[in-house]
Amino acid sequence: MRFSRAIEVNGMKQKQRSALRRRSKGLGIQGQDRLAGSLFFLPWVIGFLAITCYPLIYSILISFNQVIIKPGSLSLEPVKFEYFRQALLADERFPLTLLNSVTSILMGMPLTVVFSLIIALLLNNKFRGRSFYRIIFFLPVIIMSGPVMTQLMSQTSAMNVTIDFMNIRSILMEMSWSGAMTLIAFLDSFIRILWYCGVQIIIFIIALQKIDPNMYEAASIDGATAWESFWKITLPYLKPVILLNCVYTVAEMGAAADDATNQLIASNIADIARPYSYSAAQSWIYAGCMLLIIFVAFLLFREKKERGSER
Repeated sequence: MRFSRAIEVNGMKQKQRSALRRRSKGLGIQGQDRLAGSLFFLPWVIGFLAITCYPLIYSILISFNQVIIKPGSLSLEPVKFEYFRQALLADERFPLTLLNSVTSILMGMPLTVVFSLIIALLLNNKFRGRSFYRIIFFLPVIIMSGPVMTQLMSQTSAMNVTIDFMNIRSILMEMSWSGAMTLIAFLDSFIRILWYCGVQIIIFIIALQKIDPNMYEAASIDGATAWESFWKITLPYLKPVILLNCVYTVAEMGAAADDATNQLIASNIADIARPYSYSAAQSWIYAGCMLLIIFVAFLLFREKKERGSER
C-alpha cells in the first residue's frame, strides 16, 4: 500500500515537472529571463507605488500652488510657475548653489565611472586575496548612510585628503591648460570618489565575467594586443553597463546628504512665508538638471542598431 502510494506521488511530481518544462520551453530563454527579471523588479514596483508615488505626485502639485496652513487643514492656492521663477531669477543663493552642484556631478560622474572600470578590470583578474580586496572596495557602500556621510564631511577630515604626490598638484596649479583644473578636482576629491564607486565596481565585475573568454582567445590568435581587445571587445560590450553606472552615479551624487543644493532646499522648508512649495519647486529644478545629465549620458552610450538589422 505504501509502495503504491509512493509510486503515485512520484508520478504526480513527474507530471508537474514535465508541465513546468513545457511552460519553460514555451517561454524560451528570453522569456524566462524577462520573467525572472520582472519577479526581482516587482518588490521595487510595489514599494514605489505604496510609499514613494504619492509624495512624488504631491510634491509636483504643491510646487505650482501656495500652501496655506490653517488650523486642522491645508489649502492650496494656484500660483503656476511663480516659485520656479523666484528660485531661478529672484533667489540670490539657489542658482549659484545649483550651478556648483551640477558642475560637481558633471566632473565627478565620469571620474567615478572610469575609476570604477579600472578597479573592476584589476579585480577581475585572478590573484591571491582577490575576494578580500573586493570586500574592501565594497565596504564603504555598507557604512555610507546619510548621517555617517554627513559626519565624515563636516566633523572630520577623512574626506578632505589632499593628494600632492611629487608636487603634481602644485605643477598643475601653475599650468594654463584647461584640463589641469579637472585633474586638480580629481586629486582633491579622490577619497570621495573612492567612497562612491563600490556599487559600480561590482556591476562592472559582473558584466566582465559574462564576456565569453573565447572571444579574447580568438582575438589573441589573430594577433590582437590586450589594448586592442579592450577597445574592440570589452568596451563595446560594457556600453549598456556604463550607461547604467552613469545613471546610478548621478542619482547617488545628486541625493547625497552633504550636497549644497540639498542642504539649501532642506533649509528653505522652514521658510514661513513660502512653506513647502518653494522647496518643492527647487527640488524639481534640481531633479530636472539630473534628468538632463542622464539624458546626455543616454545619447552617448545607447546601443545603435544597424540599418540592416532593423529591416
